[in-house]
Amino acid sequence: MRAVLALLALLTAPAPYPALAQEAAAPPTLVLPASLPPEVAEAILARPDRFADLAADLIHGHGTGGAIAPAAIETAIALDRAYFRARALRPFLEADLDADGTLQAPEIAARAATLSTTGRARLMRQQTDADADSDGTITPAELSRHAEAAVARASRPQDEALLRAVAIFDANTDGTASLAEIAQAMQTVAPD
Repeated sequence: MRAVLALLALLTAPAPYPALAQEAAAPPTLVLPASLPPEVAEAILARPDRFADLAADLIHGHGTGGAIAPAAIETAIALDRAYFRARALRPFLEADLDADGTLQAPEIAARAATLSTTGRARLMRQQTDADADSDGTITPAELSRHAEAAVARASRPQDEALLRAVAIFDANTDGTASLAEIAQAMQTVAPD
């Protein structure tokens, strides 16, 4: 017991040579726009490299001249949502044999017969989800609700907030956020 106490005293004693004691490094100063919502700022600070990649992909994919305007960001988000909506509707469009926009159980069954076991199970589950009143018919209104529910499940508000945050990095206030502005901001967040 005395040996443990002696060791503890040695470990907690001040360093005999203060000049040789290493000082704790101060954390880097993190500079993010004050208008960022706290949860977005936290996500950027947690993975600045991920945010820089996301911003670059967004600018390259939807911007012009190496920069992007807020309206183009909203268009990119709307395109993602449209993709999720179309993906949810595709199995039903493939089963709408008479192209009337309404799906009857025999149409679903005909399509299901051409699918693998996994595909058939997925289609049957989607049919159950889409047929809100369980009457065996999927109406256009039910299809629309099903597609919007799929968008709500697939699109994440946190990801959309990160996309919108790109516009906040418009340091020169010209109405667009550029690759250079994003790179400069990320240098202040995660210096090399």
